[in-house]
Amino acid sequence: MEEREVKMHLDRVLDGEPDHFGPLVEAFTPALYNLAYKMAGGRGEAADIVQETFFRAYRDLGKFDGRARFVSWLFGICVNVCYDAGKRRRRAWERERPLEDEAAEAVSPEASAQEDLMAAQEEARLRACLQKLPLTLRAALVLRYHEDLSLQEVASHLKVGLSAAKMRVQRGLALLKRCMAGPEPLGALA
Repeated sequence: MEEREVKMHLDRVLDGEPDHFGPLVEAFTPALYNLAYKMAGGRGEAADIVQETFFRAYRDLGKFDGRARFVSWLFGICVNVCYDAGKRRRRAWERERPLEDEAAEAVSPEASAQEDLMAAQEEARLRACLQKLPLTLRAALVLRYHEDLSLQEVASHLKVGLSAAKMRVQRGLALLKRCMAGPEPLGALA
C-alpha cells in the first residue's frame, strides 16, 4: 500500500471512521507476522503478537506523528509487544517448529530428498540458535536481516543509538555463528 493511501486511511480513522483501519490491517499483517514469527518462533504466538500490535496501534493512533513511515511505526510496536511477551514467559523462547514443518517448506522439485532434509535440518539449527539469543540481539538481527532494515532504522525501532544497534547486530551474529558451529542444538537429527 502506498504512503498516500495509508495517510488517507489514517486520516479517515482519526476522523471517526474506524472501518478504514481494516485495509491497513490487511496490508501490513504479512510483514508484521513475519517479524513476530522470527522473534517469537511459534505460529500461534506470532498471530497473538500481530493482533496485540494492531490493537495497540489503533489505541495509540493519535500518537502517530507521521515522521516515520506507518509500517516502521508498526514494526516498533511489534518489537515492543515481542519484548512484553518475552517478559511474561519464564523460559527464554525455546519453542521450535517441528522438523516435519521445516522439511515440508524446504522441498523443491529439483532437489533430492536428502538435500531437502539437510536443508531443513540446517534451517532448523539456525532457528534453534536464533531462539537461544537474548531477545535484544534477536530483535536486532531479525530487523536487520529478515526485514532488511538499515542500521539506522534498526536503531530507531529498538529506540537505541546507532552504535548500540551496530553492537547488537555484531554480538548477535557472533553468538549465532558460535551456536551454529557448536554441538547440535536440536539433538541428533539423523
